[in-house]
Amino acid sequence: TATKAYRDLARAAGKGGEADSKVLAFPSGVALTLQIISDMVLSSMDDAEGGSKYIPDAMSSEYAVEALEAMLPAILQPADPPRKSIQSEKACSEISQMLITYADVAGTSGDAKASAKEAAAKIKEAGSSARPILEISHDLWTQYRKREGQPLDQFVPSEKGVEADMNGPLDFLPCANPDGGGCNII
Repeated sequence: TATKAYRDLARAAGKGGEADSKVLAFPSGVALTLQIISDMVLSSMDDAEGGSKYIPDAMSSEYAVEALEAMLPAILQPADPPRKSIQSEKACSEISQMLITYADVAGTSGDAKASAKEAAAKIKEAGSSARPILEISHDLWTQYRKREGQPLDQFVPSEKGVEADMNGPLDFLPCANPDGGGCNII
């Protein structure tokens, strides 16, 4: 299939280093691999409201994960000059969560699970600075999901909230309660 050929090319280019893999790691190509993987994840989830309209081929999603992992040196290339980016942070978080979810899909091969987990770990680590190729790819993937009516919050990690009190993370808010109790934030 085309995804197998793309994976094989990405692996061969990856052996040449970042410069060679950058040729294949163009944002629309990376976004396509994300679409294939996320379609597989959404179609495997019973409770995914507005899930994928497509029944993806399991092997195509495995090849897409392996291609993505092979292109990571180029995809995660930092911006020049280095800078912080909330967009990259969000992209790294969402894509790594999607890959972790993919690794848990029943029937996924051991190699694909290992590739997904390895890629997820590397992508999550990279969230501290701007990654232009990843940002653009994530934006294209998000546009695809909007067009297809897929849930945009499906792969947003659900981290537990932090309880706030007078000395908590919201202590910058003016809080004067005559009975000495805590603040009510509504």
